[in-house]
Amino acid sequence: MTHIARLADTNRAFLYRNWASPQVLIRDATLLELRRVLEVAREVPGPLPPPRCVPVRIVVRAARLLREHPVVGAMARTDPTLAHAAVLRPTTVWHQEAWHWLSNHVTEHLPRGKEQEAATLAVLNTSLPYALTPPPDSADLTTERASIDRRLTLSLHPCLGLPLNCHDCTPG
Repeated sequence: MTHIARLADTNRAFLYRNWASPQVLIRDATLLELRRVLEVAREVPGPLPPPRCVPVRIVVRAARLLREHPVVGAMARTDPTLAHAAVLRPTTVWHQEAWHWLSNHVTEHLPRGKEQEAATLAVLNTSLPYALTPPPDSADLTTERASIDRRLTLSLHPCLGLPLNCHDCTPG
């Protein structure tokens, strides 16, 4: 807590008053950052694809933002199993946050119930490896980024009931 207080430019008493333990503080901080990144992902830069492909673009952007986030990258390199479990285990706050976000912004066009749940799970399971695999240390990051985004775009189309050969949807 002393180290965290120093990094946050505050004191330990403040941290102890507001968080029961370092684990709770880290959970709350990472959840807040996840929410921030997911909201930024919804601000898709133009030109926009047709409305049916906007959810694909949003998920691709979210996966890229998470993949390139310094904390997610460090976690994915040091303990990828923990990173995957944090989002895939339905009892975690990160899973619940990701599920809620996907249900409200990606699969909301589907009828509530089993169809929406199946699509949300498919999108989560499909995009997670792309989001939690750190970018390679290569000189040509732009080409690598475009290739990863293209593969994820193609993978997401069947999850959302869209045609595989969608000429309207090119990742930005």
